Amino acid sequence: MQVLKVSNESANVFLLSGDLNRITVNSAWPNSVEEIKQAADKQPVTLDLKKIEHVDTAGLAWVMNLLRDCSAQNVAFTLKHVPQTLINLAKISDVEELLPLQ
Repeated sequence: MQVLKVSNESANVFLLSGDLNRITVNSAWPNSVEEIKQAADKQPVTLDLKKIEHVDTAGLAWVMNLLRDCSAQNVAFTLKHVPQTLINLAKISDVEELLPLQ
């Protein structure tokens, strides 16, 4: 298992690495909405998932909740390098069109 790590690649890009699953999402990026909101003040925000090793339905739920929470605060972001597993889970769950893919 790889712990989920979030690093700020640049002013508007957050790189997620490790596992995005039922084990890691509970402690995953507790200040995510606030950090995305602060970065969005400067320019559009991108979450880069190119270093995500494993994702499951809990990871998809975490992404959807993050999207909901950001949307409630009028903060938008896009997803880049989304793992095929996450896309497949979104298709099965019929939420693929809700993912802000880049």
